[in-house]
Amino acid sequence: MKTGLFYVNECHDGNYERAYAEMLEQIQYAEEIGFESVWLGEHHFNEYGSMPSPQVAAAAISQITKKMDIGIGISILNFDNPVRIAEDYAMVDILSKGRLKFGGGRGYQPHEAKGLGVSMEKTREKYWEYVEIIQGLWANDTFSYNGEFYQIENLRLTPKPLQKRIPFYHACISPASFDLMVEKEVQEFMVTPTLMVMDDVLASTKRTRERLIQKGINPSIHLNLQMNIADNTDQAIKNVEKEMDVYFNRVLDIIPGAKGQQAPETYERFAEVAKEMEGPINIAGLNQSGIALLADAKEAVNRLEVAEEAGISSLSCWFRMGGMEHRKVMKAMKRYADEVLPYFKAVQRRQKVSI
Repeated sequence: MKTGLFYVNECHDGNYERAYAEMLEQIQYAEEIGFESVWLGEHHFNEYGSMPSPQVAAAAISQITKKMDIGIGISILNFDNPVRIAEDYAMVDILSKGRLKFGGGRGYQPHEAKGLGVSMEKTREKYWEYVEIIQGLWANDTFSYNGEFYQIENLRLTPKPLQKRIPFYHACISPASFDLMVEKEVQEFMVTPTLMVMDDVLASTKRTRERLIQKGINPSIHLNLQMNIADNTDQAIKNVEKEMDVYFNRVLDIIPGAKGQQAPETYERFAEVAKEMEGPINIAGLNQSGIALLADAKEAVNRLEVAEEAGISSLSCWFRMGGMEHRKVMKAMKRYADEVLPYFKAVQRRQKVSI
């Protein structure tokens, strides 16, 4: 299982210059100490995330790193023009010398859609149409498309990506999404314990992987997970208690169904989670259910081994949550690199030898 970082780059004090500079410094340091990728999540109009254009951040990261994969987790396809998305990320692939791993989703925060003048209706249908367009533009010299929401005729993308095929990960966080992965016969998808506890996520992941293998597809599956490694579980919880409380209180205010609002069709599970998590945030409970990984190194390895056995092939560690201080993020990264990462690096070496 390959390991990287994840950022939405929350910025609660409004000092975006500092937030971006710290993120870039952390990413450079992560590459030096053995992390193999970085993943960026798109968000708008809220201190929850200061990454409105992951392609801009990805381009910057491509110039300060040499080996790391640059993952997008995710670009909200429904919020933009699919042709522009294809163009922007073709540039990123070139600038990074072919290190791009793309990820797409349909978005879930109503205030973002409202701010951009985008409807929350038929988001799944729009998403899959945009997927076909982006992949078609990347793969073909000229491409035409006649869909319900978008039409293009004999369009030639310039520039073309460096990779012959850019890996295309699909956000898969709700029970219904797993069935869609099989129906659409995807080669890559990404999961996170947001709307399901970890046991359910991994059970669905394993089952979905098996169904895809029956169709002749051995998928690459990415896991994103909030975490902290310490001497023991109590200390790990204490290390992030304040930041996770900030994060979850903020996100529970902006998801569909928050504060009793009506959730759009196909977003009902978000409303259920908002209802289930009413009241004080129980960080220990989130850790116990696997929504976060807050533990000592031995337990972390054991829990991640279970994820790997379920079919997870890559991981992004969400260390910087709730606007965590720079020094605390750097310390968390270093501890993981020293105590957990060597185990999975050794597994990778053994797998290469056996091949």
